[in-house]
Amino acid sequence: MKSKTKIVVIDDEIKENHPIIIKLRQHFETVVPYSIAAKAISDIKQHLGEKTILILDLKLSGGETGYTALKDLRELSYQIPVIIWTALDERNTESFQLINLKSYAIRDKVSSLDEIVRIVQQADADIEYGLSNALEKWILAQPGNRDEPFVISTGGKIISLNDMLDEVRRDSPRGRSFTQDLVNLTIELMKKDTNE
Repeated sequence: MKSKTKIVVIDDEIKENHPIIIKLRQHFETVVPYSIAAKAISDIKQHLGEKTILILDLKLSGGETGYTALKDLRELSYQIPVIIWTALDERNTESFQLINLKSYAIRDKVSSLDEIVRIVQQADADIEYGLSNALEKWILAQPGNRDEPFVISTGGKIISLNDMLDEVRRDSPRGRSFTQDLVNLTIELMKKDTNE
């Protein structure tokens, strides 16, 4: 059975019939190649609620760079795994900055296609079972208006479910705190269940 996670590939040299696209489509229902990074990031932004994995080439044409595309994506969400698949240049200082932008993996274009598919499948499993993803799913499943106040912080700040979702997606300190609170609550509930 194919995964429903959407795979977005940003590479100005990859077309619909490229072997990596064909191989990924054997495992994923939706694989979309983009030659223009800005269009891909715009599409991801419009569908932030969907599970998505990005495969990104750093060397793009038309004045775009993969590094800039990754920075733009990270302004939207840190929940989307990004696999850098590019001709590596160790002299490029941007390569070191990719770590700060939380790349899921970095592989050279000479890596085998099977290895790239395995990494994408691993990222897909990590999305499915990650705590931040569980919290995001819970928030999106809540009925009613998610812009209405949901909690009030100890500092008196009113927080809606959409505020919480935005913090989780951006992996902000508050978003990590929400996720940690979910972990703590789960542990408490498990302790309570085993003590009864």
